[in-house]
Amino acid sequence: MLPLLYQSFSNGVELVVIEHRRAPVVAIVVLYRVGSQDEEPRQAGLAHLVEHLAFGSSAYLGHEEFDRYCTDAGGSTNALTTYSYTLYTMVLPAYQLALGLWLEGSRMRGLAFTEEEFRIQQQVILEELKETVYNQPYGRWWEVQMNHAFAPECSYHWEVYGSPETVAALTVEDARQFARHYYGPQNAVVVVCGDVEGSHVLELAQLYYGSLPATSLGVRRQCPAVCQRGGVVAVLKDRVPLPAVSLAFHCGGYTAPEFLPLTALADILGGGRSSHLYRVLVLQRGSARDVGAFLDARQWASLLTCYSIASAPDTSVSELERQLWQVLEQLCADGVTAAEVERTQQRLRTEYAARLQHPLGVAQEVALATAFWSDPERPFRLLEEYARLTPEEITEWARHVVRPERAVTTLVIPHRA
Repeated sequence: MLPLLYQSFSNGVELVVIEHRRAPVVAIVVLYRVGSQDEEPRQAGLAHLVEHLAFGSSAYLGHEEFDRYCTDAGGSTNALTTYSYTLYTMVLPAYQLALGLWLEGSRMRGLAFTEEEFRIQQQVILEELKETVYNQPYGRWWEVQMNHAFAPECSYHWEVYGSPETVAALTVEDARQFARHYYGPQNAVVVVCGDVEGSHVLELAQLYYGSLPATSLGVRRQCPAVCQRGGVVAVLKDRVPLPAVSLAFHCGGYTAPEFLPLTALADILGGGRSSHLYRVLVLQRGSARDVGAFLDARQWASLLTCYSIASAPDTSVSELERQLWQVLEQLCADGVTAAEVERTQQRLRTEYAARLQHPLGVAQEVALATAFWSDPERPFRLLEEYARLTPEEITEWARHVVRPERAVTTLVIPHRA
């Protein structure tokens, strides 16, 4: 395991430093424990909008200065909003460590975006919605699935990006209040990984973060089991070339015991051309042109999702659904094979090991492990945990989860306007 240092400051900031000296670079990741699950229904899309605004004016920085300072120093920056967290990443030459920590400290001390910045980013997101969701084939599939999978009062009922109506209705004061409630030091995990000395990072972090005052933390919303809807069917008529169907099954969140077994099951079912669904529905039967499976993971409740897109436009969605169920039920009856598990273990472990080769990959995984498992060392044990999975364990969870009463069925029917 790489050398690791953990420090919790009096204001609540959690700092993790990992010395990773394979290249003269440093990755800085700041995770805020806030996502779209913390929005009210009328504010759907607000967490994503605030993520955009966090690159604007802040305590020490004016409009567009954050990116300019970073790129002028030879660095790059990015961000991601999910249901459960918002993640900011930065990669810099190692000697620019202090600059990176100072930039993130400006964000944490307080966002100060203007009305103009707010309107610009609001319009950017509205255009993103048009491009990536509403003008994209099958783009509304997941939105419809979420609307039916969770009750309206649950914040998993909507997608992270919100809707054009809710995003357009947001105000600059909504964004400012959201940032004040959730972007304080007591809600942050800071991870530094790269060609650095732990003691030096600790000294700089104390300077830039340790003196920040803790703020009043907003309420973090949960998704109780009563909000999860199973045995439901959604029908979407959309401008798509081929019929499609998805089956999504309710299961536990990040720390649930089924999380790793179902991650492996999703790969066995839909991980590439050697996967179970591809072999049966595409190669053997020819009824589908594209299939897949993945674990739509969230903090409180996840969805094991399988999908199939028909190979011909005259295929009925009922037939597509029937065949998908048939494959899943047969797998649960027969169980997954040792060969399938071994192949999946090799693929998952190889992909994860590759991720840990770069300081940014290490920093992101450690940030998640610290925030949700309270265990910054977890990523360095995960390869062993994947290796310990057995066919019996994966099959047991498949039989427990892949059941009609847990299913959310989404039927996508081609519609010509």
